This record gives sequence, C-alpha cells and structure tokens, in this order.
Amino acid sequence: MTSRKVCAAILSALMIASAHTQWLWPPQSMLNDTSTLNLQVIRTWTVWIGLQQVQISELRYDSWEYVGGQLRTIPIEAYYARPTLLSQGAAVVLAHGLGGRAEADAAARFAAQHGVAALYYSAPGNGGSGGRPFEMRLLFDTIPDPRSSWFWSHAVAGSRAITVLTTFPATDTTRIGMSGYSAGAMATLNVNGFDNRLRCAIAVSGTGGLRKAAENDGWINNLLRASGLSQRSAKFQVLCDTLDPIRQAPSAHAPVMLINGAQDEFFPIDSTIDTFNALRNTDQHRIVIIPNWDHGLFTLNLPAPYETFDNRNFADARVDAATRFWIGHYLTNSSSFPNVPPIPTATLQEYAGNAALGAELTTNYEVREVHVYLSNDQSWLYGAQRLTDRTGNLWYKLLTGLPWANFNMDNAVYFSEFRLRRNLLSSEFWLTSVPQLPPNFRPRIRPMPNAPRLEGDVNGDDCVDDADLLETLFSFGATGSNRADLNGDSVVDDADLLTVLFNFGNGC
Repeated sequence: MTSRKVCAAILSALMIASAHTQWLWPPQSMLNDTSTLNLQVIRTWTVWIGLQQVQISELRYDSWEYVGGQLRTIPIEAYYARPTLLSQGAAVVLAHGLGGRAEADAAARFAAQHGVAALYYSAPGNGGSGGRPFEMRLLFDTIPDPRSSWFWSHAVAGSRAITVLTTFPATDTTRIGMSGYSAGAMATLNVNGFDNRLRCAIAVSGTGGLRKAAENDGWINNLLRASGLSQRSAKFQVLCDTLDPIRQAPSAHAPVMLINGAQDEFFPIDSTIDTFNALRNTDQHRIVIIPNWDHGLFTLNLPAPYETFDNRNFADARVDAATRFWIGHYLTNSSSFPNVPPIPTATLQEYAGNAALGAELTTNYEVREVHVYLSNDQSWLYGAQRLTDRTGNLWYKLLTGLPWANFNMDNAVYFSEFRLRRNLLSSEFWLTSVPQLPPNFRPRIRPMPNAPRLEGDVNGDDCVDDADLLETLFSFGATGSNRADLNGDSVVDDADLLTVLFNFGNGC
C-alpha cells in the first residue's frame, strides 16, 4: 500500500470517527430501559466470607453489540452478590480486563469487604456471555463503525449492569458505583462518561491516552501486531478518536479514583496523567500512583530487561485502601472517610548541593507517613525518601544525601504519597500527588517477553510492504538464522514468501 493510500485511509477513518462521536453511545433512555433487559435468575446460593453470609445469584441480562452495522441483542453472564444483612444499600458494578470473566467468588468477596452489593459481569464473548467469541482483532474493529469494537460492547454491557441493579429492591439507586481493572477500567471510565447514574468510579490499571501509549512503545503495540495492525493503522486511529476513555473524560459524571502503577506497560505514566487532567472538574477526582508496580504481572524469573516487580503486597494494600476510601465516602457514608482531602503536591529542588524534597497537604486527617518517590531514569525505577520535617502543612527533607549534580531533570519524575487515617480506629488510605514530568517526556517501557510479531513483517517496521517482500526474495534459499525465515524452520522458502504475500499491506 502506498503512503498516499495510507493517508487517504486514515483521513477517511477520522472523518467517520468525527461523525460518530455525536451518537457513539446509546441514549440514556435506551440504557435505562428495564423492559429490554430480559433479566433471568439462573440459580441462587449462599457462601460465608469470614463471619459474613453472602447471597449469590447467577444472572443473565440483555445488552447489545454492533455487527455489520446492525445492533444485535446479546445475553450477558453476571453474578450478583449481596451480604444477607444488607436490606438496602449501595451497589457496585465490577468489570474485568482482557482474558477475564465474571467470578462469583470475587463478587462475594468484594461485597463482604465493602458492605455493598456487587454485580460482576462477563464482557461480550467472554465467559458465559453471548456475542462474537472474543478475538484480539475485535478490539480494533472500528471501520466502518467504531461501535463494532469490543471496547464499545464491554462498556455498554457495564451500563446495562447498572440497569440490572436498579431493578433490585435492595439497591439504593442513588448510590451505585463501578470499578474495573485494565480493560475493565477503560470500560468504567467510558461508562462514567456517557451514563449519568454512577455516584463514583474506580479505575485500576487502566486509563486512556492510547495514542500516546503507542507512540511511547507501550504494550498496546503488541495487541495491534497480534491483530495485523500498527499504530499507524486507520482502525487504531479511529479507536483513539472515539472509544479511548480520554475522549469521555471531559464528560465524567461521577468522581473518579484513578489507580495505576508508575511503570505500567499498557498505560504508561504520561497517559495516566493525561487521562486524569482530561477529567471534568479535576478537583473532584483523585489519583494513586504506585511506585515500582507495573501492569500486575509480578514476574521475577525473567532476565533484564523483561523483569517486572513482585510488589503485590505493597500494591494490593494501596489498591484495596483506595477502593475502600472511595466507596466508604461516596457510597456507604463510612465515618472513617468523612471528606476527601485535596490533591497533594510535591517539590524537587536544589538545596546545599542536595536534591531537596517537599510535599504539601492541608487535611484534618491524621498524617501517618509522607514519602516522595522519584525516578531519575525515565520512570524505570523509583526510590523513596521519607519526609520527617514539618512546617504547618508542608513536609520536607533538605539533606537527602542525593547529590543534585547526579540528577538529569530531563528524565526525572517525582510525586508525593500521604498515608492517612481519621483516627486510631479508622482504616488507613493513601493519596498521591499528580506526578511531575519534564517537558517532552517519554517513559522507558519494559519490552514484552515473547511479544507477538506482525506476521510477515520481516524488517520489523510494523508494515508488511515492498521492503519485506524484497528482503525475502533476496534471502530466498538462505539457511540458518535469518530474519526472513518467518516460520523458524531455518530456511527461507516458499512458506516465508507466502506469509509476506498473504499479509501484504498489514500495519501500513
């Protein structure tokens, strides 16, 4: 495919995207309509979570997906869990990430832990839900209609889960939240942008800003390659301009708790910050950045540079505490969380040849600990400095032992973390400042082990074109190690040539 044709395809796709953004999501009246739910209770049972008895129901309800330009009704699998002592109260929709499905036990644990009802649904094509069986390419099925993307149907199924909750007498419909992980976090942010019924939203390890993530070598590129695409592909450009949660952020209806690892490979730190800053009324939302935590893979047995952080205890404590805080304040009126503190701030500057650190927060919560986390290597690794000196609402450390001359401010990233509680009997939680990034910052992203390759892409430029065809032809008959040996049989032959021909134009 010529560069002119590529440009024309992208321009056409962007025009389609622009036209669709005005009616991308179903109208609120359609989402709210209980008469189209076809709600079914498959079975009901009870379990004990610690000392709490929780009732679980397996459900089916109807949602929609777009196929061939037509709206199609599909059944969605879900598990509804409610503590038996909860006669009426708050409820939370739970959304899973790629490769996941709804789990009854997980819904029950969440309900017991937070004192709410929980409805955990399987996205279309996953678990027991209907719709097209999940394939990676469905993520980017955006032309001619972005609503054909799995991201669209995942979010719409989450919105319909809210409708299911409104049918239960035990639900206080003014106190419904949503929480999701990874792609489920994307669904949560999207639902919060187009559905006005949420009271709060919690996004864990998932943000918007996909275009920037791809440009900065984020792992979204590996999903694209597995789908025969690249970041230049028109389908991806349409996704970024329509279904990327950063597009829904300016219309966010409910306060968002955005939680992510500082080294997340799918949703890098700069994309996280861009998403947070895009939220409407930023002062209503809060962010928790977890240092030395990636996308939750926790794999220690890989060599550099593939190693990730087995930091699960550190990370899980912060995720659970942030979730407890957000639900406690907005949904269950917990006395432990009577208010939301302001967003903390952080400073990094020179003092007597040292890198001096400061953090500020005005709050009536008890401040248990204050740290500044900082990276001097493009968010690859983070060190911590505990701040112990205090003047009013400012905590600081001047003599840190970190020579200022060793800092490259073009690579430095830093943020503060406050550990808080209301009193001795209250649960603790953490809040962080919005990380400070230098201008034109590009994070270092760990490569994905055994990352998928764009099939037929001999030279690795994410485009199967004349260059790949010529290299295969010139290498034809070569044996041993050769990058034109696409099937790995130690000879460049007809099979490799056919691979290039069958995939010609992909990714371009």
